[in-house]
Amino acid sequence: MNRPEASFVGRLERPWSEKALRDAVGEIVGSAGFDRFALMTIPSTDEAGAEMRPLLSNWEDEFRLGFERLGLHRFSPVVRALISGSLPFIWDVEFIYGFDPDDPNGSPPPGRFLAAHGCQSGVYCPVHGISGFTGVLAVAGPRPAMGEAEADGLQLLAFAAFGVLAACRYEENRRNNPLTNRERDCLKLAMLGKTSPEIGTILNLSEHTISQYLTSATRKLDASNRTHAVALAAQLGYLS
Repeated sequence: MNRPEASFVGRLERPWSEKALRDAVGEIVGSAGFDRFALMTIPSTDEAGAEMRPLLSNWEDEFRLGFERLGLHRFSPVVRALISGSLPFIWDVEFIYGFDPDDPNGSPPPGRFLAAHGCQSGVYCPVHGISGFTGVLAVAGPRPAMGEAEADGLQLLAFAAFGVLAACRYEENRRNNPLTNRERDCLKLAMLGKTSPEIGTILNLSEHTISQYLTSATRKLDASNRTHAVALAAQLGYLS
């Protein structure tokens, strides 16, 4: 696979759409020997409770449900590596997930699950945003584990794919912004590093009221904490 990001851009016509994005990424990872992909997000500010959440994928429901049921969306060695590093994480089902082809029934459930779905190997390509966002392009399929140079091509594809996904969702998110004006004001000031007392002083509101606004915003965004809420709101275009 040569310069996948260039191939990716050439496959997309304006106006961009999530369907076109899914098709283009699927074709490129397919040409690399993988048949499954997902663009996922990880709360990079709360490692203890971090889990990968699919944003866009070609996964069938059975695979998605099994992936979550077996805890693969929060498999700590993988998530920890993605949060703390910027390089592709290459895996194969035998080494990382303990699958033994000579004794499949004795292998751990995650390994059996992946092997049963033809996932011999894969790559997680992290994308770290300046607002605290961590995205991951995850690919898997029936081929042997790829080398670092080939994985670097998928890393470039990850950056391009998340950029297009953000553009596709940005205007729609702005139109469907669930936050009130006050919640947006509080998140904007929190993004600038202001504490609740400082935000209260700026907005001429009590610290208790500010905390209520931030708690409400965090709940609406299904965020794990205030910092994660700020990152999500910024990424989704709610603070523009």
